[in-house]
Amino acid sequence: MDTNIRQDAYDQIKYNIVHFHYLPRQKVSEKSIAASLNLGRTPVREALIRIEREGLIDVVPQSGTYIATIDMNIAKEGRFVRECIEPQVMMEALAKHSPAQFKILQQNLNAQKKAAKADQTDLFFDLDQEFHQTFYQIADRSQIWEWLQLNNLQLNRFRRLRLKVPGLDWQTLLAQHEQIIAAFNDCNIDDLNYLIRSHLHLVLDEQQKVIERFPNYFSSNPQFA
Repeated sequence: MDTNIRQDAYDQIKYNIVHFHYLPRQKVSEKSIAASLNLGRTPVREALIRIEREGLIDVVPQSGTYIATIDMNIAKEGRFVRECIEPQVMMEALAKHSPAQFKILQQNLNAQKKAAKADQTDLFFDLDQEFHQTFYQIADRSQIWEWLQLNNLQLNRFRRLRLKVPGLDWQTLLAQHEQIIAAFNDCNIDDLNYLIRSHLHLVLDEQQKVIERFPNYFSSNPQFA
């Protein structure tokens, strides 16, 4: 089988889980996913095995395959790791960035504003991801970014779900991104450290509202700590 087909099946299914096209606790099957994505059942089966290992689906004997709920304890651990790593990545990016790379960040922010105005939540989240990834690329730390994405799946699901909660203003994220870019452009190390930590800490600040809006999407008894 073509490796690209295997990867495509994996990428599409994972994207649909993280973006809530498949919902937590929803029962799924190889057949239904293969049909909806116009893929063969073999690459879908192999993708589901990989995704189960990553904690995004649960296979229940004599029952079926279900989209896993979000584990906030794991999400918070992921947030802690990023809060430890990302400020250092920012410092390294400061020493290496070029005007062209800064322009890429500004273009990304402009695209975020358009996506927010159009209420395009999938696109906004993807642009948010690209925004942070760009700093890792500038710092020559792309492998660390890839490692974080593999190990921060629960955090990313929570961050994506946050965009679906009425009343949680997107402008908060946009304003923080604007401030991060401004501090980065000014080489203001103190502000940049503070801003990136505050930005990542937003997960904890808003978790209760998200969990209360989508209680069935989470593992039992999530902790508001």
